[in-house]
Amino acid sequence: MKKLFGLFSRNRESLKGKVKIFFSEQNMVIPQIQWKTSQHSDNDTICLALYFYARILFELAEINETRVARELMAFVTRIAGRLANPASGAGRLQIPLGKLHFSQELTEPAQRLYQADFYANQNGGNRIDLQTVIGKENYYLPASVLALMQFCIQSLPESHLPELARVLERLHQYYRFRRDFWESASLVEGPSFALGQAEINEAELPPEPEDQS
Repeated sequence: MKKLFGLFSRNRESLKGKVKIFFSEQNMVIPQIQWKTSQHSDNDTICLALYFYARILFELAEINETRVARELMAFVTRIAGRLANPASGAGRLQIPLGKLHFSQELTEPAQRLYQADFYANQNGGNRIDLQTVIGKENYYLPASVLALMQFCIQSLPESHLPELARVLERLHQYYRFRRDFWESASLVEGPSFALGQAEINEAELPPEPEDQS
């Protein structure tokens, strides 16, 4: 009966868009977003990126790569910090991608593809389904996030970049308070909090864990 209700619920969802992230043999990474029903693509781009990021953190935890997930969060925190203040001159920030080279055009065959389907339901909520390939996930999963962040920085109006920074910082705040990016509920509750206006009492936040490296 539970499965039946679950199928009924999914039938009331609509596919809002797809994100595809290609990795080529020549170390190119190419993110693409294909909108299906979006009417506000700038805001929806931020929303999609947030849900994708939450899903990647969850996937890293699923393969026991929580340390990589925390390192990714620390890196994204630095990116958000630069985007949050337009006066800092961050502008179209170029995210360091190591040996990977960012591109917005696929000019050669892809070695691997990550695809995520972004759904909206009738209650105003969202969820994301991720399709991945197997192998070196502790490298390609975080790389897919950084590539999508670079896509957002390149394609969004500069006036939207502080909002991107705001929701990323709020997602991290949620995880610091709940400590649960590895729980399936966080896939929806984390981004929902980040996109909203509710506040967490900073006094209730636990201390940051010490770096064991």
